[in-house]
Amino acid sequence: MLQANLTTFVVLLVVASAVAILVKAVPVPYEVALAVVGLVAGSLAAPIPFQLTPTVILAAFLPGLLFEAAYRLDWRLLRQNLVAVIALATAGVLLTSLLVGGLVHLLLGLSLPIAFLIGTMLAPTDPVAVLAVFRRLGLPERLTNLVEAESLANDGTGLVLFSLALAFMTAAGSGLDLAESFLRLVLGGLGLGALIGFAASLLISRVDDFTVEMTVTAIAAYGGYLLADSLRFSGILAVVAAAVIMGNYGRRHGMSDETRQAVDLSWEYVAFLLNSLLFLLIGLAVALPQLLAAAGLVLAVAAIALFARAAAVYAVLNLLRPLGQSVPLRWQHLLVWGGMRGAIAVALVLSLQGRGGAYDLVETLVYGAALLSLLVQGLTIGPLARRLLSRPEALA
Repeated sequence: MLQANLTTFVVLLVVASAVAILVKAVPVPYEVALAVVGLVAGSLAAPIPFQLTPTVILAAFLPGLLFEAAYRLDWRLLRQNLVAVIALATAGVLLTSLLVGGLVHLLLGLSLPIAFLIGTMLAPTDPVAVLAVFRRLGLPERLTNLVEAESLANDGTGLVLFSLALAFMTAAGSGLDLAESFLRLVLGGLGLGALIGFAASLLISRVDDFTVEMTVTAIAAYGGYLLADSLRFSGILAVVAAAVIMGNYGRRHGMSDETRQAVDLSWEYVAFLLNSLLFLLIGLAVALPQLLAAAGLVLAVAAIALFARAAAVYAVLNLLRPLGQSVPLRWQHLLVWGGMRGAIAVALVLSLQGRGGAYDLVETLVYGAALLSLLVQGLTIGPLARRLLSRPEALA
């Protein structure tokens, strides 16, 4: 079994490297290319039976992916977007989850718990492909920061809602219990993450050794996640909070220029590796015949998710206008179309492996909707951004 797992791992690395080389010559976002390759691989190979538990799946992939993204987040730009980010990551995510869940239940006939579970899985967005396009086009830094920060924050709250929805399906609880759990997960995760971020920043400020400082960041990411989870806090929010503090405080004041460069490159590789494995593994786990058999439902769920995203973004951001928090309408269009589903949705799908029953349908629908969003929105976000922001006033 060990040799077979190692062989699979090496093959996945070879495929990921080949895809990364090929996309240099083709103007397609790497994540989109991986999704296509994963789908093709899944149609040619037998599904892989995963031996990992859902907890291990989430703990292996999400802390590294989210730490790398949050570590690069610029607090000076984030302050300009903070109100919009918080509003989208709380009210926006809840509204998206409720809309997707309600419409999937009413229009597609799925049970309400299953429909709401799908809603929580499709609420978080993944901006990796979008940000690569935005940076290539030289779009405003504040817009890029808004897209990235909102995604990181909605990942945390979306995963909290996912955990609550999953718990609700297996054990009954009152609305008050769920609200209390939500507050404990969110506030506990953010508070613990802030403590870890400051403590780790203080430690690396007293050390000038790249290997030690990189190890400390890894401990903050994975150790912080596990500690928060053991305390029944949100491990993801703990990771994001710790990473933002370390990236904006510890990195600036506690690392030499050489160490910053080394740590940045190390985390960039970690994110590349985890993203690659996620999309290739899900392609092998959800076979193409499953997607084709549920093609109509997949298209419907993808359309519902896009509609819910649009409703949440336009409603939340326009409610902020009287507070002086204005986000240009053209930017809002890009937030909607750029709100693709990617690594987070895929990791949540993998975490349901082996449950059987209705969960098999959830896996197919969520993976199919995420794949469609990557292919359709990922391939068109560049031309849309050029068209919307071609006028100077649109860049303000």
